Amino acid sequence: MKQIIKIIVLIAVSISVFGCNNKNREEQKALLESNKNLALKFLHGVQDGDKKAMYDAAGLTEQIVANSREKLIHSAKYKQTDAQKKDLEHALRVSGNIDFIAAKIKVLLPKTAAIQITNVVGKDPVEGGKTTEYTVQVTNNVKEDAIHDKTGKAVKVMVLPFLSVSRLIDGNWIHDFSFDTKDFEKLAVRNFDVLTYF
Repeated sequence: MKQIIKIIVLIAVSISVFGCNNKNREEQKALLESNKNLALKFLHGVQDGDKKAMYDAAGLTEQIVANSREKLIHSAKYKQTDAQKKDLEHALRVSGNIDFIAAKIKVLLPKTAAIQITNVVGKDPVEGGKTTEYTVQVTNNVKEDAIHDKTGKAVKVMVLPFLSVSRLIDGNWIHDFSFDTKDFEKLAVRNFDVLTYF
């Protein structure tokens, strides 16, 4: 009888663990899909020169930026912990990155180009932030608008590595969209990952 009870308990625990794993996988899949949509919204904002769309995708508002600046400038008054200061700095950094990234990558995303995210991978959290990596495919539909690579050839289809670091700040997810340093350096010298040329 004890053996039967042990087997039943073991089966119940196995089913419970399997159910939790499936639930976690579904939640992770939904999170990645949500992040993909936000990254696409951000890139379309860059393409259209729409700063509001970029702010929306990043989870920022002018109020969040103003509050972060106020609390950092008057840190003695607000008595922030080191972790809170890091969060405030993250919000301001995201705001600054929006201007920087938009200016640097707008040339890669002409209005006549189609933007598609072909792959999304979640990485292990680092320093309180969740990192998501994206593979962005840019298809230039008009040769005259297309960027040229370092050899001078017009690029028809290229792939850009892109990433976001997301942090929960005062109950809001703030997403910092950018390139890693190595990828950004390659883009700066027009060393693109080209799939096809015109």
